[in-house]
Amino acid sequence: MNHEPPAPGATELIELIQKSCAPLDTENVSLADALDRVLREPVCATEDQPAFDRSAVDGHAVRCDDHSTVFRVVDEIRAGDWKPQPLQTGNAIRIATGGALPAPALQVIMKEDTVLEGDSLQVLRRTPERHIRFCGEDISRGQILVAAPTRLTAGTLALFASSGFNTPCVTRLPRVIHIVTGNEIVAPDQTPSPGQIRDSNTTLVRAFLQTHGIVPQQFRVPEDEAATETILRTQTATADLVLISGGASVGKHDFTRSLLERVGFEILVSKTATRPGKPLIFAHRGPVIAFGLPGNPLAHFVCLNLFVRTALGKFSGLPPSPLWRRGVLTTDLEAGGNARETFWPAFAREDFADPLLMPLRWSSSGDLTALATANALIRVADNASSLAKGTTVAFLSI
Repeated sequence: MNHEPPAPGATELIELIQKSCAPLDTENVSLADALDRVLREPVCATEDQPAFDRSAVDGHAVRCDDHSTVFRVVDEIRAGDWKPQPLQTGNAIRIATGGALPAPALQVIMKEDTVLEGDSLQVLRRTPERHIRFCGEDISRGQILVAAPTRLTAGTLALFASSGFNTPCVTRLPRVIHIVTGNEIVAPDQTPSPGQIRDSNTTLVRAFLQTHGIVPQQFRVPEDEAATETILRTQTATADLVLISGGASVGKHDFTRSLLERVGFEILVSKTATRPGKPLIFAHRGPVIAFGLPGNPLAHFVCLNLFVRTALGKFSGLPPSPLWRRGVLTTDLEAGGNARETFWPAFAREDFADPLLMPLRWSSSGDLTALATANALIRVADNASSLAKGTTVAFLSI
């Protein structure tokens, strides 16, 4: 008697993946390697920013209590100079933007509001504005610069650089093993023999992982259980994520499930109530996660962006973010009334208050043509036969 639980829908499987995965451990990296990594420890300022009072404009520094209209210019301070000195009544110091103020209680009069002849400065206009960036006005020493967890952007890294913080503590990147199986596939640069096809899944998986900063170890193997088992036993000891393309169904030559079980994985899911991508395997061996992906490339695309992306998000240490957004169909969508929930490739224009979604044509889960422009997946409920133009639908942005 088969006691296998019912196939989960997308929501149930995403929740199971989130429960089964844990954040990876951390490492310290250079700023050059930190872009898009997830900060795991908060960063505090070790010094004030700015570190000293400095001029916000090109102009002349004078005493705040000196109301003269004509000054004698006695010195010049450029950005990078350090010239502490008292300033006497009637005297001014020419100062460049970013230059360090030589004394407290000064004001900088903008160059545009003065006329300079030799060392004689005539003030044409003077406002209360001091035109100074004061020590600590941006950041005070000890203040939290960036909380954790946070995905690091170019701007964040520039802030770290300006603060002298050079080795943020981030989540290490997951180690990913990807195996593509099947006698029918050949490399993209080869001409297939009759009955064979070029391997697109290796490229698809590698490109998908590269958007997450991950370079996987990839293996293309024939339909050979022994060879595949050898790779699994030797390569997964240090892996965090195992992806197997093909062999996830129930045919005579589909051996992914039995192989994963032989090398110690517990199968949590062996099929889903979604399409494309019904024959999906989800398994774990302690903290190591494995997916048996259906061989068809459009099913790959959907499963990578729905389920593998969920695992990578949990690995990163970031809290889960809302997956689904709302958009409006630009054309009718003939969904066919399939009994399973469908994830329909679409092109999204997100430069509107309500994103516009154009459903793309696909004939089967092996049809790659939609992937040329797909940047979204529309969520179509089970048994939905058609959705009219203008209907608001849920979609996943890719």
